[in-house]
Amino acid sequence: MRVRVVRYGAALAAVLVLGGTVAAQGPVTVRVGTLKLVGGAPLFWAEERGYFRQEGLDVRMVYFGAAAPVATATASGDVEVGATGITGTLFNLAAGGARIWLVADRGQERPGYPLNAVVVPRSSYEAGVRSLRDLRGKRVGLTTLGSTFHYQIAKLLERERLTPQDVELVPLRDLSLVVQALRAGQIAAAILSPPWGAVAEEEGWGKVLFYVGDRLVNQVTGVFYGDRMRQNRDLGVAFMKAYVRATREYHDSCLRGTRGPLCESIVRVTARVVGAPESAVRKSLPYIDRDARLYLLDIERQIAWYLQNGMLQRPLSVQQFVDTSFVNEAVRQLGR
Repeated sequence: MRVRVVRYGAALAAVLVLGGTVAAQGPVTVRVGTLKLVGGAPLFWAEERGYFRQEGLDVRMVYFGAAAPVATATASGDVEVGATGITGTLFNLAAGGARIWLVADRGQERPGYPLNAVVVPRSSYEAGVRSLRDLRGKRVGLTTLGSTFHYQIAKLLERERLTPQDVELVPLRDLSLVVQALRAGQIAAAILSPPWGAVAEEEGWGKVLFYVGDRLVNQVTGVFYGDRMRQNRDLGVAFMKAYVRATREYHDSCLRGTRGPLCESIVRVTARVVGAPESAVRKSLPYIDRDARLYLLDIERQIAWYLQNGMLQRPLSVQQFVDTSFVNEAVRQLGR
């Protein structure tokens, strides 16, 4: 596999842009900030299959421990592309005029698809914790306030006529630390990204109460472009063409009907990158739109929630920071 890991903030290789097209002495380097999670499967697969290389790109993965820093790094230009959760940080950056745009889908909560999971320690489950109502007054772990996990737990509690004030939210900064705290019984529950729900059950230290997508339809993760990718349209379209080729293969082989050899190859590559058993990855494949198109109605709902709850400092419209033109052009060039 040709995924290259580079240090955060590493220098970008020199690129020559001539006549509005991408040209370089060798492939153009594009740094992608993301997390080692199953939702990155199309990215990992596009690199494995050589789709980025065919578009003249040398994609280098820069791995983070939480979603918010990815948005910050994308806006600052430390990475050219971000691929992770849609958070309050993203909305505040966009509302403040930062050069960052949400351009494509990376994962949606849909019924029947295992994306984020509400997980409790095995001991708590055996002691009778079976629902969100059983978590009243207990510690619930998340990465950061204003994260996708914060939004989701709030909306899930709302369905039970509860609020975040009915539990104790414990921000632990890094997803790995949330997992560690849950395993040690230091928190009563957490929402975990794939493959951690499946891993918790396979290893026996946790129990999935339910998958979020069975209760919420939510645009939970996305692909962001920084200024360089958006301003150089040929570069942005080239990246998106490679990505959409991979989302189509992922969608058609893993989400439709019986999974065959192609899906098994995607599972194997993804498991190698995220460092999880193939069996856990196989149980954790989230819904991603075939053409990487965003569910924009939910983006509007999220903005309204963050604004209402004082985590968005000023009003923001979808038109200010969402640019679907790269997906549209990639689909046009690739055909149906």
